Amino acid sequence: MLRPLSIFTLLCLSIPPLAHGHDLKLVVRNLSEPGGTLNWMMFDSAQSYDAGDNSVASGRHRVTGDTIELTLHGLPDGTYAVRLFHDENNNGELDTNLLGIPREGYGFSNNSGERGPASFDDAAVAVHGDQTIEIRVR
Repeated sequence: MLRPLSIFTLLCLSIPPLAHGHDLKLVVRNLSEPGGTLNWMMFDSAQSYDAGDNSVASGRHRVTGDTIELTLHGLPDGTYAVRLFHDENNNGELDTNLLGIPREGYGFSNNSGERGPASFDDAAVAVHGDQTIEIRVR
């Protein structure tokens, strides 16, 4: 015998599933040599990007080859910028020379920052679905 559906069941059937966000795959290429760690941070605003804090995601990954791939899950629609560096000596800092020029590899989303640190706007990537971005380490 079929039973009538309850009002609760009908309401649940009419509510679309919650969005679980998007997957953003980062492919980091051109790491100079195995060893050290790749340190990265992702920001969703120019203010947090410029201050270097309040990242929406960050991580450290051991460098074992010239390419690292990682996937961030559950990102809501938005605009994001990634910056990273290859901490070859594991001291937690981007080492520079006396003029402030990096001695370790670094990179930004959109492969921006050829003439110095990239701005948020230059590195910004719009995420509205699953996608892959590639960052070349300099």
